[in-house]
Amino acid sequence: MGKKVTYERWVNLFLPDGWNEREEMGSVLLEKENWPGMMQLSFIEREDTEMPPVEAAKVLLEDMLEERDVPFPREAIRVEDLGDHSIAVIDYTFSDKQEPAHWRIWFLVDSSRAILVAYVCDPAHDGNEIEEASRIIADMEFISTTND
Repeated sequence: MGKKVTYERWVNLFLPDGWNEREEMGSVLLEKENWPGMMQLSFIEREDTEMPPVEAAKVLLEDMLEERDVPFPREAIRVEDLGDHSIAVIDYTFSDKQEPAHWRIWFLVDSSRAILVAYVCDPAHDGNEIEEASRIIADMEFISTTND
C-alpha cells in the first residue's frame, strides 16, 4: 500500500511499504529496513530561472559533479524532458577495494526549484534495490506553485 509524504512547496513522495523518511541537517533521508542503500534528497531554490528545466537539470548535475571533483563523461548524463519538469541522471561507481559504492544522482528541475537526489549502495546490490529507488523518483510530483 505504501504512504504519501508531502514536503510543502516542494514535492509529494509516494513511498512503498517498508520505507521511512526522516529529516536530517537540511536534507531528507529515505531508508528501508534491512536495505543495503539509502537515498538523500536536498531541496534547492533555482537562482537562474531563465534557463529551461531540461537544460538546467543537466547543468546543475554537471556543476555538482565538477565541484566535488568527480570524473565523469558528459555523455553519461541522461536527460528527460517531462513537460512541466525535467530530470537529469548519472550513475558512477567508486571502486575502492575496502568500500566500493555505486552512486545514482538525479536532478529534478521545474521552473523555479530543483531537487538533488543521491542514492548510494554497495555495487553488489545494484539489481532490484536501485530499480526500487528509481521508481520512487519517477513517482515524485512537484507541488504546483503560483510561479510555475
